Amino acid sequence: MIAALFVLPTRGGNGGANSVIQEATALARMGCHIGITVQKKQLADFRSSYPELASAGIRLHSFGDTADLAKDLAAYDIVIATIYTSVALIAEAVASVKSPIKVAYYVQDYEPLFHEADTDAWRAARDSYRLIPSATLFAKTEWLQDMVERNHGIRPEKVAPSIDHGIYYPDIAAPRNELTVAAMLRPSTPRRAPHRTLRVMARLAQQIPSARFTVFGCDDDALAAANLELPAGVENIGRLRRTEVPDLLRRADVFIDASDYQAFGRTGLEAMASGCVPVLPTFGGAHEYAVHERNAYLVDSRSDQSFIDAVVAFDDLQPGYRAEMRREALSTAATYSVTAAALSELALFQRMLGQ
Repeated sequence: MIAALFVLPTRGGNGGANSVIQEATALARMGCHIGITVQKKQLADFRSSYPELASAGIRLHSFGDTADLAKDLAAYDIVIATIYTSVALIAEAVASVKSPIKVAYYVQDYEPLFHEADTDAWRAARDSYRLIPSATLFAKTEWLQDMVERNHGIRPEKVAPSIDHGIYYPDIAAPRNELTVAAMLRPSTPRRAPHRTLRVMARLAQQIPSARFTVFGCDDDALAAANLELPAGVENIGRLRRTEVPDLLRRADVFIDASDYQAFGRTGLEAMASGCVPVLPTFGGAHEYAVHERNAYLVDSRSDQSFIDAVVAFDDLQPGYRAEMRREALSTAATYSVTAAALSELALFQRMLGQ
């Protein structure tokens, strides 16, 4: 039996954490002994983000320091880093453990891009890929494989991306009377381009006044703290739990991701599974599932106008062509599943353990 511990130092609610949760849940359902550990200060928020963990058969740990983490490792064969900050924690914890344990690094983004070059955080992210020489790296897109190999000389193993069709599914009976456009807003994450997102939504609200525009991902206080003003004609839904996002996407015709780039673009694929056509940045790994003007729009994120043009182009389509794009989006999303992703990770873990 596989016994694997995911080290996930986050309060949850983001795409990377959601991936880990749904894939870990599937692995546990298959009979693996799965644990997740978070920092003690994040435990309450994490539990609130994922109340379903209580019945998922996953052991939830927390740690205050690497000594705490090292104690939990004794029950596992494999420990998995999920972000660059967790690699250093694991390196220190593993060094103090006598029993052999395999280390893997789930590369979910190219994290040196998160920080200004030559800062301490940038160096920590850059060094994480080689910090544990024996670690097995794995990633869900060729773009991530290429980025790590090009910059660090290591090519991560490829695993399948996941999407939870238990919550992401379309409502084909939903009325389509007015164009509805949704966008995610994360002021605390510069690469998610909150200023660009609001500029685009503001101009679209002026250009297509009959449409409905909504943003989600942060509350009004977070907007104010970031000196961001909600444009006229745009409604802020606020922070949503993972299980609440699908309802919004099911009611939307278009989802805008105005990020600088996307290593994968989970919400774009989730939008497709909900019957919503995404507008995505052409830079990054979204090409793995998005085909321009067939099931999505891929645009140059350096240009606000490119996002506006894509939404206007969709709005100008005849109803039959809109419906065809939705069908193509649904067909694409249907080829991804949590089970397939978990099986690809299980095969990787079995190879690591010589099983």
